[in-house]
Amino acid sequence: MKKIRVLFTGLSNNMGGIESFLINIYRNIDKDKFDVSFLIFKGEKVCFYDELKKNGVKFFEITKRKSNYLKFISDLKNVFKNNEFDFIHFNLVNFNCTERILIANKYSKAKIIIHSHNGNIEKSLKNKILHTIGKISLRKVNYIALACGEEAGRFLFNNNNFKVINNGINFENYMYDEKIRKQYQKELKIGNSFVMGLIARFDDQKNHEFLIDIFEEYLKLNDNAKLVLIGEGRLLPQIKNKVREVKIEDKVIFLGRRADANKLYSLFDIYIMPSKFEGLSISIVEAQVNGLTCYTSNNVDRKSNISGNVKFLDLNMKAKEWAKIIYEENNKRDMEIVNKIPKEYDIRNTVCELTEIYRKNMEEL
Repeated sequence: MKKIRVLFTGLSNNMGGIESFLINIYRNIDKDKFDVSFLIFKGEKVCFYDELKKNGVKFFEITKRKSNYLKFISDLKNVFKNNEFDFIHFNLVNFNCTERILIANKYSKAKIIIHSHNGNIEKSLKNKILHTIGKISLRKVNYIALACGEEAGRFLFNNNNFKVINNGINFENYMYDEKIRKQYQKELKIGNSFVMGLIARFDDQKNHEFLIDIFEEYLKLNDNAKLVLIGEGRLLPQIKNKVREVKIEDKVIFLGRRADANKLYSLFDIYIMPSKFEGLSISIVEAQVNGLTCYTSNNVDRKSNISGNVKFLDLNMKAKEWAKIIYEENNKRDMEIVNKIPKEYDIRNTVCELTEIYRKNMEEL
């Protein structure tokens, strides 16, 4: 039987929700029935590159748009004209760069999937203009609309028809492990400190600056605490500088990009993500599976709360108020969590739903 050929976009060198989604799909999809490949930028070692390359996954490399626009367009044409795909699956957070979709639509016979992974956009005039132009440019493109949640779907597709595909994970990879916790406590020399954690790229959306304010206030209530930040991004130097300015360098641990991020949840005592906007957050789902109480903003999709252990707080509240709420909560790890997580967030269910979409639409080709 001929394999269904799927080209994915969205894999970058900065670990985030899309990267987690893609690797979870790849690891669990039936390789005998699906041929998976990725569209990436030249010169960029994307997350999970070594694992994927070792397993024979093909990468199609294109020039970065900002580096050389004409070469970017030329590379896209070459990929879509000279290779056969059944589906080109675009994983997006906005419509700021729709050239890839428009060129795929023109030069490839593949069905196009647009998969929304975010519920809003960074509030700059430039971003809003580009997003609006991009949305208008796709009006005549026929595509399958998917979203990680209702808010993400409404953001990209308005009230148009879209199907929600939950960001499923492999529960076993995220379960709490006491031995791993003690291992990291020893490795990082933090003893029995109360640990706040966040796994996210350093950009404006994730609101690390406000997080530092919250943690600084929390230290006034409990000095025996650490903040562990995992990820990379353009605002990392700025956040490190802020930590130095408020003189809490000995309390904040930057771990960069980590291949063992799933295990580090066991080190945390709470998960905190005061995002300015967010679709259904895969990292909040992961944290809940680990049994953690999660604190996030009320701008995050409420359906991220799959266990009842997520607290949604207003970003208009002061950092001091966030700190006080966190300090006064029990924050005891939920050891009965496995009985509370809905099965639709199991990666096997997610893969089943996605592959059914591929199969159904293959019949129409």
